[in-house]
Amino acid sequence: MYHANLAKFEDPNSRERIRREHDGEQCWRLGQSREHKLTPKWEAIKVDVMYQANLAKFAQNEDLRRGLLATQGPIKAFGFPFWVKWNPVILERIREELRDAADRNEPRLQALVQQMEEYSKSQVV
Repeated sequence: MYHANLAKFEDPNSRERIRREHDGEQCWRLGQSREHKLTPKWEAIKVDVMYQANLAKFAQNEDLRRGLLATQGPIKAFGFPFWVKWNPVILERIREELRDAADRNEPRLQALVQQMEEYSKSQVV
């Protein structure tokens, strides 16, 4: 996700290289680079950055939103262990937030929000 990779770096040159990249895989590689220093608060904000980027994606794309809202139960993710844990939390939160109020599972939504907030607080040094 371009948004997340842009948020990783404070250096304007790094951000501009990522912004101009049109190839998704190359964008990912630039985001993995440690040629430039990560923003000092990256560990504390990265889950929220991914949440914001995904929320925007599902809010803007009706087909994706409909697909997410059609799912039920736990969401599974694959990939790096960190994101195997957090991507389902993010997606389940977004799914609940996008549901009509009458269909929303408020206790589940609040638990997901709290889980994300606790992670962010635990990363503040």
